[in-house]
Amino acid sequence: MQKQATSIPFLLVLMFLVTLFCVSPVAIHAATPTQDAAQTAPDRQLLNVWEVHSEIKVAPGSEAAVKDYFPSFLDYQDMALFHPKFGYYSSGRVSFWGDYQTFPIVLSPYFGHMITEQIFRMWKGMVRAGTLRPNEQFTIAEFGAGDGAMAESILDYIVREARDRHDKQWTDFANQVLYICYDRSSALNKTQRERNSRFGKRFDARQADATDLTATIRPGSLKGVILSNELPDVFSVHKVILSTNGPAEVVFVAPSLPNQSWDRFKKVLPESVVELVTKGDREIRTKFFPGSKNSTYLTRQSFVAFLEALIPTEGYELAAQSLEFNEIYIPARLVPDLNDHLRRYAKLYATELAKHDEGVVTYVNLGVEKFIQGAGKVLNAGYVLTLDYGANWDGIMAQDVHPHLRTYGPAHKQENAMSSDPTADPVVSEDRDTSDPYNGPTLNDMTTDVNFSLMAAEGRLACLTALFFGPQAALQTGTHVSLKFVPPQRQGNDALADEFFSWADSFRVNENYKLMIQQKDKTDPKYKYPHRISERIESDPGTLTEAQRVKAGDIEKRLSPTLIVPQRGGAR
Repeated sequence: MQKQATSIPFLLVLMFLVTLFCVSPVAIHAATPTQDAAQTAPDRQLLNVWEVHSEIKVAPGSEAAVKDYFPSFLDYQDMALFHPKFGYYSSGRVSFWGDYQTFPIVLSPYFGHMITEQIFRMWKGMVRAGTLRPNEQFTIAEFGAGDGAMAESILDYIVREARDRHDKQWTDFANQVLYICYDRSSALNKTQRERNSRFGKRFDARQADATDLTATIRPGSLKGVILSNELPDVFSVHKVILSTNGPAEVVFVAPSLPNQSWDRFKKVLPESVVELVTKGDREIRTKFFPGSKNSTYLTRQSFVAFLEALIPTEGYELAAQSLEFNEIYIPARLVPDLNDHLRRYAKLYATELAKHDEGVVTYVNLGVEKFIQGAGKVLNAGYVLTLDYGANWDGIMAQDVHPHLRTYGPAHKQENAMSSDPTADPVVSEDRDTSDPYNGPTLNDMTTDVNFSLMAAEGRLACLTALFFGPQAALQTGTHVSLKFVPPQRQGNDALADEFFSWADSFRVNENYKLMIQQKDKTDPKYKYPHRISERIESDPGTLTEAQRVKAGDIEKRLSPTLIVPQRGGAR
């Protein structure tokens, strides 16, 4: 990453930040309500009301203009994770060991070995079916490949089996394989290349956005497997309130700074940034929060400029934590792509809502739709193998197990049960902080449970058939891989061995982690996933009572409004 040039003297900024956070400790508390003169937010009748963070109302009649000034929750999450300069992933700030751990790492190399054997079966079937010829390349395209650990364990296994088994099929497989890591972060691409350079022409790392596959891969050009582990959960999402008796609403985020903090910041920030913030704050208070006094509001543009200006300093993390956030809820019909999604799936949402007397805060992952649609376009023949935590439509709408949005990283180490106990299911803490996305913006990961029912439905539109959906443990079915023995790199260390077995137990019993196998049409009609018992993936309207069916019909109508395109105002 190239650091932005700045004229701010480093020592001056550092001394300023130390003074700021010593004198004004309130500045480090994110997500503090800033409702002074804003309208009081309504009481929400929601199953998970704790997921509404510091809601404020804008001046009547200004709702349509909110989009011109503030980022949506989706925009906010995307900037916090993937902004090229300060994003948690794009900046390389992420720690795959310190902030959180994933199964490909904690069960390394065995997790990758299981995947390899499943992909080998897919390759054999395609060869037999004639959809992959001997002179054609078989591509394993891993999206969101992190530090390249899974790629390493998979390629290691392929090379070893081709060398030691004396099996021509494994030799042919190894000769046809090209493994490509795709990632939005150039910093992670560099790490992936360095880690896997020893595999030579069998490996490559390329920059790409998983929600726009055809921008990187030519449609119909790929034969093989599109692989991901805990990728769709990190796609940016719309945060939505679905009510049982009103229209859907979507969250926009209002960043701000306490005036006391801003008075100190503006003394050392570039004059252009100070002017941008001041102008935006004046417009926001005039248009949305007349009479507001205690906070300096940031537009989408000034929020980015503020963080960019402080990146070169060691005080960046404290500066990021000084930000406060409020949520603004506006009609979902004002956001066209979200409105289209709600119209398409209104019946399914209504079926789940009708089971309850209260509404729900939910997270709509439009990136899943784009990812699967793109996978169907770029695959000529092959499979999509998705590993992630999530559920079917019923489970995604349920609110009785754990928050569906969670954060991981330095600001949340004590908040997540999974961080300290890998055998435990994620639980909702008493203060619900596990789902606070405004604690430590850009310093932590944000993830949401994947709606696999949506992934399957979108797959059908892209000529992808869901052949298996079930617990991640099914990945081991039909393989020669055992988790009964400590991996070589952990042998001789009791603590590391105990940690491995603890995670192995979690792998076997934690049903929140799922595996989905989707096949491109005409790839191999004889292929069957070795674990034959697949979980239900479709919503079941047959469980509704007659009264609930009537209620579902009413909710469906409210979720299918006529699209309203707002008049756009100022250019923020």
